[in-house]
Formats: sequence, structure tokens, C-alpha cells
Amino acid sequence: MTGKSLVDLIIELKKGCMNDEEQIRTLCNISLAEYKGIMVADENMQITCSILSQKMGLSLSRGSRIIENLVKKGYLVRMINPYDRRSFVVSLSSDGVKLKTQINQERINCEKRIIKRLTSKEVELVKNGLELINKIFNLK
Repeated sequence: MTGKSLVDLIIELKKGCMNDEEQIRTLCNISLAEYKGIMVADENMQITCSILSQKMGLSLSRGSRIIENLVKKGYLVRMINPYDRRSFVVSLSSDGVKLKTQINQERINCEKRIIKRLTSKEVELVKNGLELINKIFNLK
């Protein structure tokens, strides 16, 4: 095989994406775990800490600490679970919605920077290739 292996190319792609994501997180002054929490939370959805932790890919203990940080920063609001008064649910606060909007805008800007370097045919080829990689890794 000549050139770089698929694994090498995937690792390089991951590094580039992580750098872009890190820039967004730095701009927003949040950790990777907090970023994940913001991205899976919703303003119109009340979610238990357990489910939010699971969606972030964290243990309940670690997820609870991240959720607490997001509550302290004002990005999540915590309220008593209307279905089980012994537990709490969280949702994005108005500041959390603003932050998520800012993050999404930065992600759009990142995509625009990538797309402007490619022809429309190349964009389609890249999308198809990435969808195939996602399918292989069962991410879809």
C-alpha cells in the first residue's frame, strides 16, 4: 500500500476536528464534557441527570458533576422532576440556549471554511466518504 493508511488519515481528520472543536470550546470557555452536555441538552426538553449523563457518554457520578458545573455557570436549570419528586430534571437556560446558538454558529463557520476550499463535487465526495466511514464505525 502506498501513501497513508486509512487509519492514519482518520486519525489526522480526528485531530483537525478536535482542534476546531477546542477553538470553539475555548471561545465559549467550557470544557469538553460541558460542551457535550450543552450539545445534547435542549431548551424545550426536561431530561434527568441520568439520561443526560448517558447521552454525554459519562458515568452518572461524572455526569452529575458536569451538570452541576453547567447549573452553576447558568447554562442549565434544574427543577424537580414532575413525574418523580425525588429526582431532578434539567434543561437549557436562556443563557444555555445562547451558548448553544453560539456554538452552532461557530460550527457553521467551520463548515464554511472547509467548503470554500472544495468544489461542489468534492464536497459531495467528502460527505459520501464520511457517511461511509460513519456506517463502518456504526455511528449512524
